[in-house]
Amino acid sequence: MAYTESIAKKIEEYLKEQDWSFVFDSIGGMFSVEAELSCKLGAALVVYQVTEGGFLCYTTVAGSVPADMRAVAGEYLHRANYGLPNGNFEFDCDDGSVHFKTYFDCPDGEPTQKQLSDSMAIGLTVLDHYGDGLHTLMHTSPLARQLIVQADE
Repeated sequence: MAYTESIAKKIEEYLKEQDWSFVFDSIGGMFSVEAELSCKLGAALVVYQVTEGGFLCYTTVAGSVPADMRAVAGEYLHRANYGLPNGNFEFDCDDGSVHFKTYFDCPDGEPTQKQLSDSMAIGLTVLDHYGDGLHTLMHTSPLARQLIVQADE
């Protein structure tokens, strides 16, 4: 995949300045950073996908939503997305994976300092805010899940 190297260089400089440990895939233009959360989810993986003229930032939670809770989780995340000013939750109904996605356009070939600081902060802040609810949906006992689904019907 083609990507803008000047954007990748700025992201790398930013991550180093902030003392983030990361792995860079130079073929795909992807940075991977593990980050701690203050919610019950505990941690997230932040992946920067550099594109031509910008970059995506995916903040992904470990684990997945059990199959019998995916409809409930889908509604929860759909409601959480309402009114978010920058970014959105994405939910894979097939495997139950959840991540928060933001996109940053860099028309001058380099991200601004604000874009770089926002790229890490937005996803982590949103996950911290909604993470306890998401954790409950991911880790509730089978019996409690059945009661939740029945109450929703």
